[in-house]
Amino acid sequence: MTRVRGWSVALLALSLTSAACQRDRKVGHEREACRPDHTCEPGLLCLSDLCVRPPPGDCGAVAEALASLELGNYAPVEQRASVVATKRAACDKAQVSKDEAACIDKARDRWSVAQCVPRMFPELAPTGGGDCAAIIRKVRALIEPTVAQVGSDARTMIDKMMPAMQQSCEQDGWPAALKQCILAATPGDLQAMKACEATMPKGLQDKLQQRMIKVQQGPQ
Repeated sequence: MTRVRGWSVALLALSLTSAACQRDRKVGHEREACRPDHTCEPGLLCLSDLCVRPPPGDCGAVAEALASLELGNYAPVEQRASVVATKRAACDKAQVSKDEAACIDKARDRWSVAQCVPRMFPELAPTGGGDCAAIIRKVRALIEPTVAQVGSDARTMIDKMMPAMQQSCEQDGWPAALKQCILAATPGDLQAMKACEATMPKGLQDKLQQRMIKVQQGPQ
């Protein structure tokens, strides 16, 4: 019995040690196993259940593209050189991949760039539900006078559109300036609503429009 009990204790200790090692194992990091949901740390890809770093992008070209978005093409040479150096350092730190660099090259506004490499723009990352429900309620209030004039058909369509708009707010990373503009607007003031729309980046406008079209088309 003593021997059996001794083996039992040893096996239990081994099991606990193994479980502890599994908990301490760093999954999701470079050259480590992928997480259970097949994801890795930002900038890494999960290939054959191993987190690997994809081919690097040209940070020189990335820096030039980002500087052009921020300054335009006619900034003083010294100013542009300073911004390019800052953007290149940020690109190197984020270890931007070749595919991410290609995405940045096609982007035409800061919001679109942030969708290419979210880790470079944490301030533009989606924040979840948060104040989005309040924002959509405010949008309803802003357009309510117009909807009341048009009739029930318009109200039915708006009722379908609002969930898609809230989903966009929650998942597409609406800029803080856009949220604040909507919340500060006076209900019924369509000019204020148009002013708020002007703060929405082109890429975000396109994504929201795609959501709206999908709602209009209905189930496929």
